[in-house]
Amino acid sequence: MNRQAMLSPREHHFYVAIAKFLFHHPEHGIVSVRDPIKIKDANRYGLSPLILYGITVSGLPIRWMTFTPVDQPRAFQDVLLDAWRNAEGLRGCPDTLRVNRHIATASHRLVEDMAKIGVQVEVADAKEKSLPASLRSAQDSSRWLLRKHNGKDRSPAGSIQALCRYAQDEHDFRVRGGHRGVNNREVEDRIQQWLALPVQLPVPTATGGLDWKPGPWLSSWETSLPPCKPRYLALDGFDGSTWLLSGEAAPEDIVEDDDFWADSDYDNAAEIAKNLVACWPNPPAEIARRAGITLRELQWFTSGKSSLDPHARFDLEALLGIEYDERMGRYVEAGPYVLIAHKPLALKEVYEGISGGGDARPCEIVPRQGAADPSWRYVLINTYGEPPSLVMAPRGAKITERLPELLMNYDGVRAVAPKFYQDVVSTCARACREPAANIREMKNFVKRYKEHWVDCSWQPE
Repeated sequence: MNRQAMLSPREHHFYVAIAKFLFHHPEHGIVSVRDPIKIKDANRYGLSPLILYGITVSGLPIRWMTFTPVDQPRAFQDVLLDAWRNAEGLRGCPDTLRVNRHIATASHRLVEDMAKIGVQVEVADAKEKSLPASLRSAQDSSRWLLRKHNGKDRSPAGSIQALCRYAQDEHDFRVRGGHRGVNNREVEDRIQQWLALPVQLPVPTATGGLDWKPGPWLSSWETSLPPCKPRYLALDGFDGSTWLLSGEAAPEDIVEDDDFWADSDYDNAAEIAKNLVACWPNPPAEIARRAGITLRELQWFTSGKSSLDPHARFDLEALLGIEYDERMGRYVEAGPYVLIAHKPLALKEVYEGISGGGDARPCEIVPRQGAADPSWRYVLINTYGEPPSLVMAPRGAKITERLPELLMNYDGVRAVAPKFYQDVVSTCARACREPAANIREMKNFVKRYKEHWVDCSWQPE
């Protein structure tokens, strides 16, 4: 064995939090949730939260977990001693126990209690990455512990006892059977070196009473969750476990109809908004502010995580020029726009939307006389019979070199009158001042050149 590995300090990560993906239900026992849900929203479905306690070997995929009801927390010392005595992969007590500041603040006795058995407690600073990563990994893996029916006893005590047994079995299975899902030879070697270390069993220690104070920090992950959306309980027919799924439960007697989707409307407004925001001249925060919503609400809407208040959605659609096309039964990019070439896929999607799938001859314009803008290149999207839009592409950027690939039927470079070129540059500058100026300035632009695009495809000269 590597002697350095034998001599290096043994370190464990210790973390405690409300479980993000596991709850208790009085009828179904332990329930897994597909998407995290706030505790107050989970209560509406009869779900009660659990506390997850976990220990991970620093730098290795070796973990042990246990759980309790949120109203019956276990003493930290009890949890740690239990793990160090019964979790074979931890190899007993570590030399160092790393915790976050919340645990250190919640348990003033922890440092002293651990020192009595020869374990040094270290508090991770705010920049620490590995400890939060250990907690996230434990949260994510916990939802898959219930891979079989959790027994007839659906009481909190019986269900959670079974859950803890599954967690112990999972630890033993991965440590003893070598089923660790590791494809990195170096990591596997370090695991083997760790497992070859002698076990440092903790000395018998008397414990008494709860040694920490629970607080809001246990559920700090709630702050990043979007507003609650419809959910429903569903039984997994394969293993008998129960899940809380997002969406509406489908009627059991639904009849498949090949013509159903042909007659239904497709709400693609969020998808269009996401691409337009990525191509808008102004930052998303400014767009959100102008639409009367928060940046987080905008991000949740464009990612499909939540809907917007009808009035807020109307304002956002008006700001971004998104309109409902009755003929097509979906939302479309009405424009006209000044677009910034930032993200290739977003630009490609918006272009194909406003050009009807590429029915245009976009071209870069340059002045026939005089110097071109040193910072930006300008592309005219000249769809047939529709108001044109403009794309600003930063000179020297990789995406700018990809414009012929991203804009279908790209027609190269065209020299135009200096006066027209300057009008394009000035229009784009004004359109970039604030989010609402974009479409306003472009509508003024297309009015000035109406005879060039109405009932035809504009070929600038």
